[in-house]
Amino acid sequence: MMRRRIISIFPALLLLLPYLLLCLQNATSMSLPSKTQISTTQTTTHNINDIINSPHIGYIKDPSNKREVFVIGTSHFRCSSAAEVTSLITQVRPDGVVLELDPERVLRLTKQYYGFDADGDTAQAQIDASVQTNPSNSGGEELLYGSDFVAAVTTCQEMDIPLFLGDEYAQETKQRLMQQLFRVEAYSPIPLVTSLVPDMTTTTKTRATDISTTSRISLIDTFRTDPNKLTPLAVSSSPPLVIAALALLLQNNEAAASIAYSSSSGALDAVMNVLETSLSIVLSFFVSCFLFNTVIVERDEILADSTIRAWNVLRSLKNGTFIRKRWEFCVNTSKNENEKGAGASSFDATTELPLFTLKRPLIKGKRRNLNLFEPRWLKMIDSVTNEGYTSSSSASSPQFGCVRCTNKFYSAASVDGLEGRYADIIFERKGALASIVELKEGKRPTSGDRKIGVTIEGGDEFTIDDESTSISVTKDGYMIANKWDSNDLSKPIQSDDKWVKVVVVVGLLHGNGVVKLLSKD
Repeated sequence: MMRRRIISIFPALLLLLPYLLLCLQNATSMSLPSKTQISTTQTTTHNINDIINSPHIGYIKDPSNKREVFVIGTSHFRCSSAAEVTSLITQVRPDGVVLELDPERVLRLTKQYYGFDADGDTAQAQIDASVQTNPSNSGGEELLYGSDFVAAVTTCQEMDIPLFLGDEYAQETKQRLMQQLFRVEAYSPIPLVTSLVPDMTTTTKTRATDISTTSRISLIDTFRTDPNKLTPLAVSSSPPLVIAALALLLQNNEAAASIAYSSSSGALDAVMNVLETSLSIVLSFFVSCFLFNTVIVERDEILADSTIRAWNVLRSLKNGTFIRKRWEFCVNTSKNENEKGAGASSFDATTELPLFTLKRPLIKGKRRNLNLFEPRWLKMIDSVTNEGYTSSSSASSPQFGCVRCTNKFYSAASVDGLEGRYADIIFERKGALASIVELKEGKRPTSGDRKIGVTIEGGDEFTIDDESTSISVTKDGYMIANKWDSNDLSKPIQSDDKWVKVVVVVGLLHGNGVVKLLSKD
């Protein structure tokens, strides 16, 4: 009789355990330096102590690498997190901001923010004029979920701060869960147990005359200052609590109806209940370890790695190795406008070079196949081929430039009342010419929209001037190099003695995990 109650209660309460353990983690971190004990020797235009004294902010200062990281833990539901993110970015004025988002989620959130549906149409007759003229007026506060991320995006756009996406796709998390399901290591209790022990490596350390400093996020104080941040916990824990309550009610009804039976078999039931209870507790613990390891710990590592990557990109941007360009362009175009040669931009092939971004550099003499379907790339190819080119291997083949992109950030934007994109791109100054070897026109299987397959071959290298006027953007949304040369125009690399400041916006449950990883040598 007790079996249904035992089996219902303990697995149903699984979701509560990671949250409770993380709260205990903060409560047991008494040996860590307190917020008021931390000092910094770096001269800034704001009071660092006032910022890192906030319970929802973690802080890492690494003088050996001249790195300063502010990790702000947020609640993704409507609360004070959006205003806190805006305030932190405004005060710190970081060199870059990392978000706990992937490309799909950032587009979905910003499309909702600007009032676009899945097809790119406005949900209203027109978007609120106040949001159009000054997006900071809303700060993402209209959104029930994700206003903290939208606040970071709009604030960085206004302040001209590079944005970086730090999380994996949701599909990748699901695949990883399935892949880890039958791995014994995934159920290891060590990460969960050690998270309850104060991490002695996060104490203040002295290196020569510099001081390396780490400050953690306090979940308990964060929830105390803004109880609305408990909303995710309440939402996720409500179903298990309801199930547990129903199970207890059912058990009480069964107990009242079986008093006579229990008198003759009470001893056996008691033994079985103890065994079942023990088994349920053990199973629940290991399932909680599995969820903690795959959903929290492993994603902490992804977020920390993304932060380090962003720091490296920003350092190269500061010393002149990389170039950054940001702009807006329209994507909500009709199918007719995407047909071959329809409304494609023109450019001077003798002085201007269209640019295409790649993840890997194009090597001279090597061929690569591109599958293009975005309207801007279709129009770029139409412009390059002058609407009449099919295939060639001669030196006079149509060409464009390929550069390795080190960071891409795209979010939804409103361009003349139509759905558009805000692009923030960082890429290498050095690239390679790409000769078009073959073009294949086609249609996308589901939508029937136009696509083209392009075979390119790597050619001579070129270097883009680092002046702001060296890159322009066409009305179709692709970049053109105005000042480039096959000779090396690189200027001497600037010194790396400049500090790089990064703000990381993550959920509260990821905050201390990211701080811990970033504070390790």
